[in-house]
Amino acid sequence: MTKASTIRIGAVVAEAARRINAPQSLQERLAAIMPAVLGTVPGFEHASLSVTYRTGAAQSRTASSGLVEKLDLYQHKINEGPCLEALREPGLVMVPSVREESRWPRYTVRAAEAGITAQMAVHLRDDAGLRGALNLYRTTGEGIDPEAADLATLFATHVALALGRAHAEEHLNAALDTRKVIGQALGILMERYKIDEVRAFGFLSRASQNSNFKLRDIAREIVAQAETRYGVEDS
Repeated sequence: MTKASTIRIGAVVAEAARRINAPQSLQERLAAIMPAVLGTVPGFEHASLSVTYRTGAAQSRTASSGLVEKLDLYQHKINEGPCLEALREPGLVMVPSVREESRWPRYTVRAAEAGITAQMAVHLRDDAGLRGALNLYRTTGEGIDPEAADLATLFATHVALALGRAHAEEHLNAALDTRKVIGQALGILMERYKIDEVRAFGFLSRASQNSNFKLRDIAREIVAQAETRYGVEDS
């Protein structure tokens, strides 16, 4: 690789990372990943991203086309394929020729029938418990460009960091929302029954235990009922 090529590729990856790490929702970040990947890693026409958190089931979070989305889901269903392999183990999974691949016979038959000629999957992982796979699919010709593996690995690092941060932000926002709705429910109970905050929280806790609903869901229902009641009275 020439020095000029290295500089150009570095600039492309840096721009892709800037887009992915810009302030966005998780789904917006995911939507930005696929074209950035395909514009960076040579030789592949389609890409997708599969993730799992902690012990959760694998999910296909985004895909550049319906074709590879279906292939991702098929791998999850039959529990075999490059995507699943990369989800489980660190490193790269290389499939230079789908027709000659023997590791996942059920999947490769389906992939070849769908027009996939070569495939590569890169393991993703971060400290927040995310595990995933950046999946790349080829439909024209066979083989994997010698530069593709290094570029995909570099890109996968940016993807994992962006998704890990977005997932942490989602959890924080959910925690803040839960705290807010519980506070609103406590205020409603305190006003309605003329009780203090401790007794109001005990009310919520008992309702949660007796119903097997989460405390935040009980709180949301109390708030929703109050909003409905006030809306009727105001009309």
